[in-house]
Amino acid sequence: MHEWQLMTRVVRMVEEALARTPSSTPSVVRLKVSTQSHFFEHDEATLQSVFAAAAEGTIAARAALEILPVPVTSHCAHCGASCEMQALLQCCPGCGSANLDAEPVPEVVLHEVVVKE
Repeated sequence: MHEWQLMTRVVRMVEEALARTPSSTPSVVRLKVSTQSHFFEHDEATLQSVFAAAAEGTIAARAALEILPVPVTSHCAHCGASCEMQALLQCCPGCGSANLDAEPVPEVVLHEVVVKE
């Protein structure tokens, strides 16, 4: 399961980020996720459950997961228009073509870890 691998990687990143401050406990983990990611094929409850399972027994065990969608700019190969893609499969709003070239962006980025003091 791709989501399991991704969430275990997120948990490792949180642990690495807080390694220098072992007394810190994360309360919120914020991810920026490209709207072109297959991540959004799953409902948020499923993603929360997978994160909770991956974080079990780690410093991130009680942290909440927040997912911030990041739109991707794309360019239509047919008419040359630019648009922000808000969904995985989207057509050009100008001409309806599905031949869009999306700008490369990371699929998932650990944006922020909020800690309890």
